[in-house]
Amino acid sequence: MSVIEHIYLYILLFSFFFYWGKNFYNVKPKESFWLLASAPILLYSFVVGSRYGWGPDYMFYKFRLEHAFTFPEEQLGFRWLNQFIDILGLNYVGGYVVYSLIFMTCAFILICSYSKDSKYMYAFVVPATLPMVSNGIRQGVGLSFLLLALYFLNKKNRIYAIGSLLVGASIHTVTLIPAVLIFGIYLVFSKKLFDWRITLTLYVIASFVLSPTSIGIIANYAHYISLGGKFQLYIDNADYWFGADAADEIYAQSAFALITSSLFHMSFIYLGYISLKIKPNFKVIYLYNSVVFGLIFLRIVFLFEILRRFAEPLVLLYFIPLGYILSTKEIQIEFKRFLKGNGTYTLNRILVSAGLFFIIIYHLLFWGRFIFINPEGIFYWNITVV
Repeated sequence: MSVIEHIYLYILLFSFFFYWGKNFYNVKPKESFWLLASAPILLYSFVVGSRYGWGPDYMFYKFRLEHAFTFPEEQLGFRWLNQFIDILGLNYVGGYVVYSLIFMTCAFILICSYSKDSKYMYAFVVPATLPMVSNGIRQGVGLSFLLLALYFLNKKNRIYAIGSLLVGASIHTVTLIPAVLIFGIYLVFSKKLFDWRITLTLYVIASFVLSPTSIGIIANYAHYISLGGKFQLYIDNADYWFGADAADEIYAQSAFALITSSLFHMSFIYLGYISLKIKPNFKVIYLYNSVVFGLIFLRIVFLFEILRRFAEPLVLLYFIPLGYILSTKEIQIEFKRFLKGNGTYTLNRILVSAGLFFIIIYHLLFWGRFIFINPEGIFYWNITVV
């Protein structure tokens, strides 16, 4: 059972983002929009930033925040950020609030660029990004600037996009890996959708046919790769990080979790393709393709912590195409007709309705458990010694 504050605050957070997006997503002028947007952004920053002890690295980054001027921080951007937080006189909780503020501000900048299609993107930005941002702390801060880079990419301002990526890389170098994949897909597939029949087949094979440890074969060839710096340590110790014995069972899913998450992912793949065929939008197509690639890749490397860090940043972007799916009128009409029993139950109507059902059920089950049955979901004020 979760502590009562966790239940109340996260119900408030999820419901407020849904309410805000539905009612204020397209407010004009920009000044009014950002004034109103400060409410969900600050709420997120407070709730997520006030967490305590989440993930394996929380205490380590707490220490780094508390020793910002003495800790030998290798990443220049992250060092400067922590020192700035220290200069402001903030403690480690204030530091985590600042991290959360940076991330959600960049997320809102990206989402608002989709204007009238952004209505439901706000509802899914928290569930899509919270696991990665709250557990992969420094990587989450770096990914903030990947979101900012995508905003500039949508505006076709590649100079600013590259500049944003360099800032993100100065905080966490891994930011560059999903960025290269996304930019590559943007250049080659911004106007061409991945065929759902092919990607769905590949996803099923990756999820239910391939052995979870089959990816360990890359350890046999890793010594041919030279990346330099910290990542060369992973390459030089490939047997430890990528070999079959490196598979971490803590990431293994139960049969029920595998089925429900897979139904969500498969529904996303199908509905994303259908909605973007009905209403093409290049600013969504390349992100849809990136997420689909990430979903397949994540299934292949699901038990390998280091490789998951490359796939998860792609997957968390699903809040953009999923919000677009739900804003597609034809999808809404088909679902409403199915519920009301109007007309015949065509195959497309059944598939669309089933897909939306699986998406909703997955989120209710996963986040319901997170909200109500999460004994580790505590805040800094729940502990006696800080």
